[in-house]
Amino acid sequence: MKITALLLTLTLATAASAAEIDRAAAALAGTEAQFSQRFTPKGFKNSQVESGSVVFGPLPMMRWTYARPEQKIFVFDGNRSWFYLPGEKQVTVTTLDDQHRSELPFLLIGDPSARDRNFIVREKTNGATVVTTLQPRSASAMIRNVTITIASATHAIQRVSYSDRDGNETTFDFSGFSRRAVSPDSFHFTPPAGVEVIQQ
Repeated sequence: MKITALLLTLTLATAASAAEIDRAAAALAGTEAQFSQRFTPKGFKNSQVESGSVVFGPLPMMRWTYARPEQKIFVFDGNRSWFYLPGEKQVTVTTLDDQHRSELPFLLIGDPSARDRNFIVREKTNGATVVTTLQPRSASAMIRNVTITIASATHAIQRVSYSDRDGNETTFDFSGFSRRAVSPDSFHFTPPAGVEVIQQ
């Protein structure tokens, strides 16, 4: 499951970009959007493409429902995640520590203190968008070269792209944002009967 890493802060430009990220995080809460995820392994030209919809609560709560090419669900309630593969009748439940949280971009968007600890942020206005680039403070960090594209008028995140230290590239594109009523129950997953549960 590649739902890996982002974000953070330093200098006057950094302060401005952190503020834009915070506005984007606030805009995400209580929305639903369509997404396309493109993963390109190092050394390959062809990408693996998946798509579906995502519901955001107050970050870091979120629920990703993949529809194509394979159905799967990823839910995060702030502390635990559930990764459900209906085709395999299997769900993996994980309690994330700080290290794993720092490698998941959408968990850090709404966490300014973690951004400050782990990343340096730079911002550039490009027409109707704000392009924010993030560089890890640690040379051994898993996530490298993060770029976030945010619509200036709405503060909606349009794209998140990043590479990992192995040279793999991942891009999320978002469209069709709409308001969505959410509750804590929206970000909890109850495995169906007969499904194997793996605790990590």
